[in-house]
Amino acid sequence: MSNRRQQLLIFLAYLALAVAMTWPLTLHLGDSLGGGLDPLLQSWILAWDAHALASNPLAIWQAPIFFPYPDTLAYTDHHLPQMLLAAPIIWATGNPALAHNLLVLLSYALSGWAVALLAQDLIEPSARPLSWADRLPAFVAGAAFAFGSFRMAQFVHLQMLQTAWLPLALLFLRRVLRTGSWRDGLLCGLFLAIQSITALYFSYFAALALGLYAGLWLIPAIWRRFREGSQLPWKPLASLAAGALLAVLIVVPFTLPYIRVYQSLGIVRSARELENWSAPLQAYLAVDPGNRLLGAQTLFQASGGEFALFPGMTVSLLALIGVTMRAQRRTQPGAGIDTTFLLLLAIVAFILSLGTTLRLTRGGVLLPIPLPYGLLYERLPGFGALRVPARWGMLVALALCLLAAKGLNAFSRWLARRPITWAKGLAIGVPLIALALILAESSTVLPLTSAPDLHAAPPIYSWLAQPAQSDLHAILELPAGRTQRGEELEKSMRRQYFGTLHWHSLATGYSGLIPFGTTDLLGRAQGLPNEDAIRFLQLAGIDTLILHRDEYPPDQLQKLLSGLDATPLAHKRAEIGQALVYTLLPFEQISLPAGASVFLTGDERAPGLPALALVQSWSASGVQLYGPGRLRYYQPLAAPQAGQVFDYGLLADTEQPRKYGFSLAQLRWRAAGLAFYAGDPALRASLELGIVPKGQFYAASPAALELTVEGNRLIIPGQREISWNVPISDPYVELDLASLATQELLVGDQPMTIQPGTTTLAIPLTLGHPLRITGREGQLALLRIRIRAGAAAAQAPQQQLAVAATSQFEGSRLTIAAQVGGSGSLLVEARGAAARDDRPVLLFTGVQPVPPANGGAWSFSTDLLNPSEPWIQQTGQAQDGRYLVYLKDANHPDGPGLVVAKFNLRDGKVVDAEAVALPLTELR
Repeated sequence: MSNRRQQLLIFLAYLALAVAMTWPLTLHLGDSLGGGLDPLLQSWILAWDAHALASNPLAIWQAPIFFPYPDTLAYTDHHLPQMLLAAPIIWATGNPALAHNLLVLLSYALSGWAVALLAQDLIEPSARPLSWADRLPAFVAGAAFAFGSFRMAQFVHLQMLQTAWLPLALLFLRRVLRTGSWRDGLLCGLFLAIQSITALYFSYFAALALGLYAGLWLIPAIWRRFREGSQLPWKPLASLAAGALLAVLIVVPFTLPYIRVYQSLGIVRSARELENWSAPLQAYLAVDPGNRLLGAQTLFQASGGEFALFPGMTVSLLALIGVTMRAQRRTQPGAGIDTTFLLLLAIVAFILSLGTTLRLTRGGVLLPIPLPYGLLYERLPGFGALRVPARWGMLVALALCLLAAKGLNAFSRWLARRPITWAKGLAIGVPLIALALILAESSTVLPLTSAPDLHAAPPIYSWLAQPAQSDLHAILELPAGRTQRGEELEKSMRRQYFGTLHWHSLATGYSGLIPFGTTDLLGRAQGLPNEDAIRFLQLAGIDTLILHRDEYPPDQLQKLLSGLDATPLAHKRAEIGQALVYTLLPFEQISLPAGASVFLTGDERAPGLPALALVQSWSASGVQLYGPGRLRYYQPLAAPQAGQVFDYGLLADTEQPRKYGFSLAQLRWRAAGLAFYAGDPALRASLELGIVPKGQFYAASPAALELTVEGNRLIIPGQREISWNVPISDPYVELDLASLATQELLVGDQPMTIQPGTTTLAIPLTLGHPLRITGREGQLALLRIRIRAGAAAAQAPQQQLAVAATSQFEGSRLTIAAQVGGSGSLLVEARGAAARDDRPVLLFTGVQPVPPANGGAWSFSTDLLNPSEPWIQQTGQAQDGRYLVYLKDANHPDGPGLVVAKFNLRDGKVVDAEAVALPLTELR
């Protein structure tokens, strides 16, 4: 029988085993899925991939969930390689669950077959025809891996079942190192790329496995080069380089959306989160709860779905034999590199799977043995995104199964060489017995739940699919809870799945990430039908509300309907079954001319989701956008030039517009926490005077300044020169300054009395004549200037406190030394994010009245672990995490404040403490 026919039969045998080991999945391919929400999400992703491929492949990353966020397909694994097989099934049947389940079955067969090929190459790398008896040990290894505890526990994670490509990459790596073949090098790169893009985890797994093998092969070659003068194996290295280049070319386009998402959303897996998903030692004795043989035994019970890593008693014994046989042959030249590789791979992956902490059981006592995961988390790019260190156990399973193949092969051949007749028969029987034992150990009752029937979906979803509803763009389905957990998540995922019938964008959804802005939107939607909530939704781009009447309490529904029917901001569009459709009227005042320039604030008080929607809308219409970006929403926009003024500005409604060159007189609209300003046509330049010293966080502003204004430029000697297009004839300078005490400011040769706090002065200028402004060093800061054509209309002063501060740590005690100008009180607040889940934590707030002697320094302190001083007003529960200490104006507690200290809490101790020097500035 030809080798190809043998391989086909082997694959079909694995497929038959997959059917048997996942039974009764095959009976319910089209109507059931694995338990939990993840299989439903994965089916939805496959459906979206197929839809995008057929309709608009260039928009495939813009999955229609979490509107208006971009690149939402990258919120979890994209399943694009699997889409090539799933798409024809979905197009033909309209059933994403069927495609998902067929891919699950195929993953078991492919993984077993790929490991068998690799195992066979490890056992017998020659190209000679092999008998079925010769192939049995490799077949057993493939079955052991395909149906081992790790993969059976990952039954509900389609992406983690795609483990076939790494063994194939290793197979062709071994071949190219033997032959130097370009074909083998390119195939190695191809399979490496496919494995890397199936899930982020696998890219690191593949890098470790292939890098370790290539390193073990290359080190002896380099040693021979220096010791014997032999040539380096350039042909295999060149073929490998070609394969690596191919892998990079394939992987990079699939990686960029994930980089954008992680940067814009500011995603960082906290050390505590990694600790929570680190494998305890007991995990390597644990099996899936549904395991028929061991699942009911206390010793073998997993503490979570990711912690069933037991390789099996049969595999462990055979792997031990494989290692022992290697020890007997270590004197043979070149023998043992494979076993050394597999042993090192198992050890390294095992250590990495333990994650950041070493414990016997999950949540148990920490063992005092350092682990390297924390160092990799801090130093290796992208490594911190691997949320579940326990998944490194996949490589442990792979290495042990391959070692088991070597052990089983060695034991079978040893039996075949015995002079006893029954021993020769046993040489074939042992692999079959091992296979039966392995399958018995792996036999698992897998969770199955009914998949939503798209044909029985509520009629609203078919109505949305009609061409007449093509003008609807972004939908919010209600009711929806403020927090997406438990039943709320299930409801959201079911609506998302029914969305495959119409593919309109949804404001909510379920995925590997739920962005902060979606949570904010759901919180604000609780205020419906009030105008502020509707305005927020309008600005966020939501144009349609779907109200499921049967999910509302009657009184709540009636109140909501009465409000929506009464407001001019919405109108009832249709009533379809139990669903009511309301259309929100567009907010017309956001349209801008192409080419206009807009500055967008980075202030956290400005709601980010409407800003994100406006960024996308304005960018698409050719508007030039500037600003620092917003963490959790969008990346930095274009950086403004020094002194640049803008046609428009989008700020938080509580911000002082003068800081950005705008004025209250130019306010165009205010809604949902945002304020939109038109630029001042008389303004020529707006310039921050502070410069950030090297190694400091805040800008230090000068106490003296010299400037000259000519017809079309501003000159600050030795610092800046700023020009503008429209000449100026009657220039004025507006000067914002902060003072700690009453003092004399010298403007030219004229003294001016300055009061404590912040002040804005309007000073006429003479074209071409220098103006010198001088204040008291250390007591006054010139914050910013604006150059205007003519004096501005008089406005009510906006007084703020002026502040300068330093901080100092002594153990857990923080001391702050402050100087404040102005009247009022200083609010001190320590808040941060918990290490386990990044949940906001308030450590304490307190108030310090400004002393009567303005500008004088005074200090106050508190124990960060026990903030109980009399000036402390509120405390929270201290949790491990990262924290910032802010100073705020007590009259404006919702302001962003200024940071004066940073620290972390770890195991109940203050660590990584950092004082932040705060030069004299305004308190905002």
